[in-house]
Amino acid sequence: MSFINLTHFLADIKRIVIVMSGKGGVGKSLIASSLAIGLSTKGYSVAVLDADIHGPSIPWIMGLEDRHISIDNDGFITPIEIENIAIISIELLLLNKNMPLIWRGPLKTRAILELLSKTKIGKRDYLIVDMPPGTGDEPLTIAQNLKDKIIGAILVTIPGDLVKHVVTKAEFFLKELNIPLLGIVINMAYFKCPICNTIHKLFGEVNIDHKNIIAEIPIDPTLAQAINNGKLLKYLKEDNETAKSLFKIAEFVSNFSC
Repeated sequence: MSFINLTHFLADIKRIVIVMSGKGGVGKSLIASSLAIGLSTKGYSVAVLDADIHGPSIPWIMGLEDRHISIDNDGFITPIEIENIAIISIELLLLNKNMPLIWRGPLKTRAILELLSKTKIGKRDYLIVDMPPGTGDEPLTIAQNLKDKIIGAILVTIPGDLVKHVVTKAEFFLKELNIPLLGIVINMAYFKCPICNTIHKLFGEVNIDHKNIIAEIPIDPTLAQAINNGKLLKYLKEDNETAKSLFKIAEFVSNFSC
């Protein structure tokens, strides 16, 4: 792979937080989006990189699934911005969003780096990177190329017997790259009955040292509906337990950065 210089791109970013998981389907994109929205609400300028080539979710969660990024005559990209959050995603470059990108690892990693090097991101307090699941080519390349500005990683997981195993693998990945683990977010941690307020732990207990847990996000059908409809921004402005749990993540990151 030929060298791609990200110096200019990184010069405009103060801090990078990567959001990762050891496996797919745990709600990583929800947490990355909520973190970006929370930081923006606190007055920070934020960008989100959707680095999942095969399953990009950020544009859909943010209600931008029908939008396209503009490219100028010099080949530079102006990201779509919503409430002081710039969205960077290959999904927004596709004319046919239903067509899969059937690419091997080297092509995927180069595409991500090209996307970054060609994006006019402007000055940002935070870049939130929604990492692809696992610890393969794309997560490794992203972490290595952005490491000078990465302040740490948030690990997203769900309850159950596999949690410790998945967390351990992700921690080893971060240690190998000298990236601090900021903390863990447990998604789908419990369901609270809206009638009797009884808490049901549908996926089991969380067997992780609680000092590492930033937030536990409940199962909330109204949140699922908001995500499906691209209305996460609107949902997080509501006064409810789930929104408060999601905002804890931005509170933690902003306090850590101070």
